[in-house]
Amino acid sequence: MQKTEQRIKIFGIYQIIGGSFGILLSLYFTRNAGVLNIFILTIYSFSIYCGFLLLQKKYMQGLNLSIVNQALQIISFSVLGFTFAYTSGMFFYFGLNLTEDTLLTYNAGLTTFNFKWNSDPKDAAFSFNIIALLLMNVSFNLKEKITKEQKDELAEIGQSEF
Repeated sequence: MQKTEQRIKIFGIYQIIGGSFGILLSLYFTRNAGVLNIFILTIYSFSIYCGFLLLQKKYMQGLNLSIVNQALQIISFSVLGFTFAYTSGMFFYFGLNLTEDTLLTYNAGLTTFNFKWNSDPKDAAFSFNIIALLLMNVSFNLKEKITKEQKDELAEIGQSEF
């Protein structure tokens, strides 16, 4: 249980740092614009909330919401004038750009947010965030371990009473 709790703690800290970094970057880049998009603030705050739940040992709720958070980060796309890319933390995108030719693309970095509509309708690109896929897998594995450990604890309690 101790190793599982340590992994969950690290994952929680990662989400808090990623969300905080995203908010700070958003504030920095929009300071001259005078407007901070409430959607950007909300989505990065969600990442921080997921991390806090994990640190408060609300494992199942925290892991369930973390899975949603990672799912939002897996796919990045630009198609028919609509673009969406969100990452809270590290990213390594691997994908295809189909705009003029079929090109394999990759991109790595920290915390990104890109949301556009009515942009270039000729753009066609799709990317998958490998790190988000791995973290989603880790989340599912941690959920399984927590569930198994809780069942084992209940079984021990049930056996010790008789």
